[in-house]
Amino acid sequence: MGKNLLCTVLKEGTVVNTKLSPGNIWHQNIVYKVEDNSVSVGLITGYLESIIMPGQTMTIKLSNKDVEFLFTGTITKIQPQFPSYVTINIKTVKDMKNSRIFPRYDVYIAANIESENLNAKHFAIIHDISLMGMAFYSKDEFSINDDQLNLTIYLPNKKIITAKGSIIRKISNNSYIDYGVKYTDMKEEINNSLYSFFTELEDEKSKLKEVFFKSIKKHLA
Repeated sequence: MGKNLLCTVLKEGTVVNTKLSPGNIWHQNIVYKVEDNSVSVGLITGYLESIIMPGQTMTIKLSNKDVEFLFTGTITKIQPQFPSYVTINIKTVKDMKNSRIFPRYDVYIAANIESENLNAKHFAIIHDISLMGMAFYSKDEFSINDDQLNLTIYLPNKKIITAKGSIIRKISNNSYIDYGVKYTDMKEEINNSLYSFFTELEDEKSKLKEVFFKSIKKHLA
């Protein structure tokens, strides 16, 4: 089952991304404790909004520069009393080699995608982004490698990122299409702005860890 890997990789205070099944929304969270085959993470508002219940499946994702780990299991306990948490009994562990040069970030960012062939703007939701490319959801059709796209990304810090890119991956779902894009042209100042945004995301992780060790850990049984 990968118990040794579980205890080695997922440690108390590790910042992770978690996803309830069914669903495709990743939530940033932090590991509260690891005991045998069980992992506890914070009970965050996003879970309540998704109607979390015991017996559901949850996946924990942790990535580094070499490997991406996916720990999947069943929710066995939901503790609403402070410090509120969710306990997952891990059933499967997968590790995949990370071939990306730069780290990627799970995000949900609004964007406009414009095909130079069609000269029309299309709304999209970016769910994965790095300094080399991004992935987005859209209901509109774009062609792999054929379309040169103008990308306009509206960051949460109110900065706007513009670049050009081309589709390298396309997966159709019931109500939207999941695209992977590599940048083909991005100005240096835009690249610097994107890097600054990633620094802000890393700072958020540091603050999350600080809150855990200062205010939460001491209250865990």
